[in-house]
Amino acid sequence: MQPHTATEQIAISEMPVWEQARKDRVLLSVVLDLTARCNNDCCHCYINLPADDPAAKTRELTLDEIKTIIDQSVSLGALWFVLSGGEPLLRPDFSDIYVYLKKKGLLVSVFTNASLITDEHIKLFKKYPPRDIEVTVYGTTPQVHKKVTGKKTFAATMNGIDLLLSASLPVTLKTTLMKYNISQLDKISDFCRSKSDLPFRFDPFLQLRLDKNPVKNETIRSQRLTPDEIIRIEKNDPQRYQALKQKCKTMALEPSDKTQPLFKCQAGINSCAIGFDGTYKLCPSLSNNHCTLDLKKDTLDHAWNTFTPMVLNIMPTDPVYKKTCGACTRHDICSWCPAHADLETNRLDGHVQYFCDIAEKRHRMI
Repeated sequence: MQPHTATEQIAISEMPVWEQARKDRVLLSVVLDLTARCNNDCCHCYINLPADDPAAKTRELTLDEIKTIIDQSVSLGALWFVLSGGEPLLRPDFSDIYVYLKKKGLLVSVFTNASLITDEHIKLFKKYPPRDIEVTVYGTTPQVHKKVTGKKTFAATMNGIDLLLSASLPVTLKTTLMKYNISQLDKISDFCRSKSDLPFRFDPFLQLRLDKNPVKNETIRSQRLTPDEIIRIEKNDPQRYQALKQKCKTMALEPSDKTQPLFKCQAGINSCAIGFDGTYKLCPSLSNNHCTLDLKKDTLDHAWNTFTPMVLNIMPTDPVYKKTCGACTRHDICSWCPAHADLETNRLDGHVQYFCDIAEKRHRMI
C-alpha cells in the first residue's frame, strides 16, 4: 500500500486499521435501527411502520438496552455507528443515544428524511459533530415527493436540509430511483449537487420488505425500474459507469470449481446490523430466522464471535443455485446476495432472474 500524504483524504475503509481488521475479522462498524416507525409512508420502503404504531413502540430497544449494546460493541473494537430506521429522529431519546455514542469516542452517521430536523438537533450536531448525515431526496416538487412518501412532508424536508447545510454540517444527499421519480433524476441530481459538496449517489434497486408483506411487496415490484432503464441511467452517469467498469476488470473470468459458502460480501467481516427490536444480523437486509439472534436474550460477543462464523459458513443446497448464481462470476455487478435472495424467494440460495438480467446487461454495457 502506498503511504498517504498528511493532507490527502482517504475513505475509512482504506485505512490500514481496516485492512488489518479484515484479516482478523474485528467488528468495526454497526448499523443500528432505532425504530421501524416513520413519519413518511414511502411506497418502496422495506421496513417502515406508522409513526404512532403502538406495537412497534413496544418492541423497540430501550435506552438502557441500547447503551448495553453500544458498550459491548466498543469492547469488540467498534469505531463507527450508523443510526437509521425507520426515522431515527422519532425516538424521543434520540439525543441521549447520540450523545452516549459520541462520548464513547465513536464516529456516528445519521440516516434521516430530514423532515423532523429542529433547531435543537442543529445545536446537538454542532456540539457533537456527526461523521455525516445522509438524506434521501425523492423529488424536487411536492407532487413527486408525495407520490413516493405518501405524505405532505416536502416543505419540512427542504427546510430540514437547509437547516443542516446552513449549520455547515456534513450532509450527503442521495436518491432512490423508481417509476414515480425517474423522470426527475436530472433535477434531483442537479439539486443535490448544488446543495452539498459531498458526492451525490443514486440507488436503482428497490429491496423487498423485511416483514414480507405481500401487498406492500407487490407495490415495490411495480415501482422497480426495468433492467434497460437501469442500464441507460448508469451509462449516462460517468462516475457510476467507471465504478462498474472497474468492477468488471477485477472479475474472475472463470467460475471456481469449488462450491463456496453463500455469503461472499463483507457483511459479518467487519460490520453487523442490529434491528430496532434487538435482532442481530450480518446486514440490515438479512431477516432469515436461521441467520439472526435476539440480543435481548443473548450477548453481542456470542453473536459476533460464535454465531456469525456459523452463518458465514452456510453452504448452498439448491441444485439450481449451483448452475446459476454459484457458477457466475458477476457477483460484483449483481444485486444478488443471500439476504436479498431470501426476501425474493424464501431461500438464501434462491435464484432471482431480475438480478441476473441486470448483471448481464451491465456486463454487456461494459
